[in-house]
Amino acid sequence: MNEEFELRKRISDADPGRDAPELNQSVVARAALGKPGRQLGFRGLRVAVGSASVAVTAIALAITLPAVMTPAPLFTVASSSTGSERLSSSADSSAGMDESSMFWPGLSSYEYTPGSALSDETGSGQVYQGKLVGDPLEILKQLGVIFGIAGEPVRDEWSDENYPSYSITEANAYLNIYWSGTGSWSFSNWTDNQYGCSEDVTKKIDEEFVYCEPKPNPELIPPVQQLKAEAERLLDQMGIDFQSSSITISRDDWGAYAWLPYLTDGIETGLQTYLNWGMDGKLSYFSSHNVELVARGSFDTVSAVDAVSRVSEGRWYGSPPESFYRALDGGPTFDSSVSRASSTPVEETKDGSIDQPMPIEDPNQNYEPEIVKLTVDRSEATMLSVWDSAGNYWLVPGYVLFNDQGWFDSVISLEEGVIELPEPMVMLPMDVIREDPAVSEMVD
Repeated sequence: MNEEFELRKRISDADPGRDAPELNQSVVARAALGKPGRQLGFRGLRVAVGSASVAVTAIALAITLPAVMTPAPLFTVASSSTGSERLSSSADSSAGMDESSMFWPGLSSYEYTPGSALSDETGSGQVYQGKLVGDPLEILKQLGVIFGIAGEPVRDEWSDENYPSYSITEANAYLNIYWSGTGSWSFSNWTDNQYGCSEDVTKKIDEEFVYCEPKPNPELIPPVQQLKAEAERLLDQMGIDFQSSSITISRDDWGAYAWLPYLTDGIETGLQTYLNWGMDGKLSYFSSHNVELVARGSFDTVSAVDAVSRVSEGRWYGSPPESFYRALDGGPTFDSSVSRASSTPVEETKDGSIDQPMPIEDPNQNYEPEIVKLTVDRSEATMLSVWDSAGNYWLVPGYVLFNDQGWFDSVISLEEGVIELPEPMVMLPMDVIREDPAVSEMVD
């Protein structure tokens, strides 16, 4: 017995890991899956029998290893009305699904193919979560001082616990803040007295209303450099992070407009700050956000080639910076929800309005969609704005994929499992959506 005790003591003293910190269960379970070492002799076997309970525990952990080691998704992407181009081949695939999650894709279905210029290299990227900063009532009071609006903030009647909303109103001036998502706020000051009337088109409609055709006064609108200086002054006064070179000014005889990316710690988000000057040259609108970005870690990303297949899924969509849309100014018209150009031709009616032709349902017509084949010939890595199911804002890595038809799609590039996607949309053909006509029963 003394010999066995001495042997066990010598083995314990010789163990190089005896002073190592205690390992967590995942590490222990992973070790249990490793290749076993050399078999012990009879005396060593007696020692191992005394540790059988430890081995059983390790085996149990090995069985549950995938669940233990797989991290929970960072967030669940909010459901969107925009879906994939994939069609349901039968009504059976829609069983048990809510009616709102099923829709007909229209007369065109898109097939995307990666071009030879796309990279097949994977990478990694940082994920940021939006965090509201400060107190909404105090922010409104500070904005009231800046814009010269007196009064106390009140909670709006449409406000609720999930999406609180507060405002200050004085005459035509209005301040509002939504304390959810990005903490967006706005100032507006609209008045009918900011322009004169053209005398030749002033008409008295009735005793209480007089129609007035606005008369532009371009001399009242400051030059571009002065407008930019005023914008920078206001941005500094509000503590909004910005780059002077990113401010874009648009001016004409009827007013002026400015926009710039919303930054946090120098990081460009997909959010924007807007300013507007009316026909009298005075500031009539200002909107921005009150959110900062919190880094949630760096995660692996798929290649641009692999990202192409995600376009048709419709669940990987993220909103790119507005600069991508402005770069295509003068190009195809865009649906802002899917970043896809309208493929249906439009016709102008006699009165100058746009008439969008609608298909006429014909029971004998084949409603199979037209297959439009697109080649993605260029990609650009960027950060995309995404909203989760709880209404929170996130900034994630993604790609803007440009196709050979002149528009683009923007998809998230994170690997599967980092975020949880909404359930896929099921698109039903017309012959599934259309109810069969009632059949009357004949009684002989």
